[in-house]
Formats: sequence, C-alpha cells, structure tokens
Amino acid sequence: MTSAIVLAAGKGTRMKSELPKVLHPVCEKPMIMHIFEKLEASRIQDKIIVIGHKGEMVRETIGNGVKYAYQLEQKGTGHAVMQAIPQLRDEGNTLIITGDTPLIQEKTILSLLEKHQQANNDGTILITKFEDPTGYGRIIRNKDGEVIDIIEEKDANHEQRKIQEVNTGIFVFKNKSLIEGLPLIENNNVQNEYYLTDMVSILNKQNKKFGSYLLFDNAQVMGINDRKQLEQAEDIMRKYNNRFGCKK
Repeated sequence: MTSAIVLAAGKGTRMKSELPKVLHPVCEKPMIMHIFEKLEASRIQDKIIVIGHKGEMVRETIGNGVKYAYQLEQKGTGHAVMQAIPQLRDEGNTLIITGDTPLIQEKTILSLLEKHQQANNDGTILITKFEDPTGYGRIIRNKDGEVIDIIEEKDANHEQRKIQEVNTGIFVFKNKSLIEGLPLIENNNVQNEYYLTDMVSILNKQNKKFGSYLLFDNAQVMGINDRKQLEQAEDIMRKYNNRFGCKK
C-alpha cells in the first residue's frame, strides 16, 4: 500500500496575497489540484494533506475523500510530516511531496516509487540539478557516490553552495522507517526548524538503505514561492502545449 503526504500548510508570504500559496492558480487551476491529479493517475488512493495557514480554504478546495492533518505552527517540513503520522499505516510506503510543485508528472512519481521498491530502500529522494541552485538544499554524497546528507542553503558553507545537485522536496519512505526516524529530528539549525531532510543522515546512521532518483527535467520540480515563479510555471505549462495540462 502506498500513501502520500502533501505538505500544504505554508503561508506563502512572498506571494503577497491573502490566498494560501497552494491555492494560487496555474492555468486556471489551483496548483495543489495539479498535484492531486498526478497522485490519482499514479493510483495513490490514500492521501493525507497537511494544512495550516487558512487551512479551511484549502480543505474546501480539495473536498472530501482525503485525510487532513493540521500544522498549527510553522516549524519546518519534518514537523509538518509529524502531524500526519497518526493517520499513517505502520506498513507500506509513503510519498512525501510539497504542495507547490504543480509541474510534477505521473511518470516521474511512478519511476521514483519503482526505484524505491525495486531497491528495497528505507528512503529514496528525488533529486535534480540546476546551473543556479540558489534556494535549494544541496545533496551531499560520500566517496562511493551515496547520498548521505542534505544541507539547507542557509546552513551550507561556501563549498557546499557550489553543489548543483539539489533536493526537490519529494521523498519516498518505508512507513516503519519514517515513523521511527522522525522523532530523532532536531532543530539545531539556523532556522530552528525540524527539517525532513535530516531523515537522510538519520537513516544512514542507522545503517538503513537510502537511495536517490535523478530527474533530468528539472522544470517539473520548480518550486513556486513568488509571483514571478508562478508566471514561469504557467509559461512552462503553455510551452509544453497540454503536456502539463495547460493549452496554449
């Protein structure tokens, strides 16, 4: 059984709008609904939505047929996932995806899940590369090329910021490993937040198997944090002429 946790509690302050970030439209459809369509197409029926800022508006848009969890305080992605754990099954796998990546495709989700399951990983991260990785967490590998950590940009040193391989914010975990690992996340970082990305180093320290899947089409995982990026996302949808669900 595969579940999905969609992180949709953020305020989206840089949008400069009273509308929750995940409800801003891309091609006349709230960005979170693009994600839901891809989850449905990927045959993921068990969905948990983590809502917070103006959560009732998000809930009204999505409707019934999904589960909801509330993140009343914004304490990071790890903290957001913690709110969904009580509704998660002990067995199976869970896809975790942010609610501001409306360009993600069904094929990518299915490929990530397949890689995770075939390798029997405890955790798998979807990664990509940007020539300018500003704003993204950097992927740290060991000498054997294995992903051993993710460093958020605000915590990265000068050399780490040169790394072009980045975290997309999309993961798959075995439920058991996720449930056991989350309580070990600490907030000893610049933001004093609980980062879900810390699960990478936690699983590595436990000698559990962590893998990665490299996505070459980085447009699919472009996060939307402001009006300019919102316009860029719509341009990409139109450029692909319905490939991403938007007509010219």
